[in-house]
Amino acid sequence: MERSIGKDVEIKTYQMVEKRKEFVGELKAYDKKTVTITEEDQEIVLERDNIALIRLAIDF
Repeated sequence: MERSIGKDVEIKTYQMVEKRKEFVGELKAYDKKTVTITEEDQEIVLERDNIALIRLAIDF
């Protein structure tokens, strides 16, 4: 995942976070417990235990 820092990722969560379960943003940081992305100039920190899927975003 380290080589993906600075790239856009898609994240789906098991439980709602800020009233939604899908996020797309730039991967800023991660550690054993959290993943941090920037979405529309807002930093979002997600718990890794709540992440169902994380993958690189594909632009068409």
